[in-house]
Amino acid sequence: AAVRRLQHIDGLTVSQGELLQSWTHFRAGGPADLLVQPSTCEGLAELKKLCISEHWPLTVLGRATNILVSDLGIRGITAILSPSLGGVRCAGESLICQAGVPLYEIAAMAARLGLSGFEFACGIPGSAGGAVVMNAGAFEGSMSGLVTRTEFINAQGEIRELIGDEHDFSYRHSYFSNEPEAMILEIVIRLNRAPANEIYDRMADFARKRYQTQPLASFSAGSAFRRPDGYFAGKLISDAGMKGYTRGRAGVSAKHAGFIVNHGGATAREIARIFSDVRRAVFDVEGVLLQPEVRLVGEWEGDPFAF
Repeated sequence: AAVRRLQHIDGLTVSQGELLQSWTHFRAGGPADLLVQPSTCEGLAELKKLCISEHWPLTVLGRATNILVSDLGIRGITAILSPSLGGVRCAGESLICQAGVPLYEIAAMAARLGLSGFEFACGIPGSAGGAVVMNAGAFEGSMSGLVTRTEFINAQGEIRELIGDEHDFSYRHSYFSNEPEAMILEIVIRLNRAPANEIYDRMADFARKRYQTQPLASFSAGSAFRRPDGYFAGKLISDAGMKGYTRGRAGVSAKHAGFIVNHGGATAREIARIFSDVRRAVFDVEGVLLQPEVRLVGEWEGDPFAF
């Protein structure tokens, strides 16, 4: 019955029991009861309202980059916004981006148009919506310096917008950090005119730095832990002797200790165990409790990151 109701929403692709490991950057995770991919903001809004009226649980994922999905999967309905909800259009020096557009596509389009300010994001694997939720950033740049407006659906299914300071941005935080039921539809970023060759040069420089320091060829969710005040997570992990640590089919990258990687075939439980082991080691050696930047999704027993 649920499948039939969902199939009546225009532009919504529906599948049953699909394993999420093929979607997540960790390449781990069990099945989604129902996996949907909306191709329009209107379809996404209709989906949200239907789930509210029917009391169906709804989990929204952007590009599934900084999450760890349980081996048991996700109950109810899981919506993946990228790449289906991935439109970008230009309005003067602003870009209007649907929630599912990958950040590297925004960066590439901005460069082509001679718009500067988004170069920092050219190598961040996430989506526009997810980047606003966590105020993604790199190389001294972040979403907080660029986002001027966000259109979203609130927990009641009403379309609302945030302007400027209403986003409540801080380090890896936004208004949406405290509103998990809200669902971003579209964002507007304000950029600056600059010569395209200068923009491409900066992007190339950032890409080179990432290649030299990060395990880009590995299955990971990016930075595993938030930066503790006064420290760098990667250095703490190295100093605790955990750089290159492996247990089973998962471990800590030997290239950058701030990344936890799936060496191939690891379960979500195995990956979570690495988080726990690293947190314990750093706490025992340094007295610092690392906070995961990766979000747990799906059915978990207790906190798998605990030690």
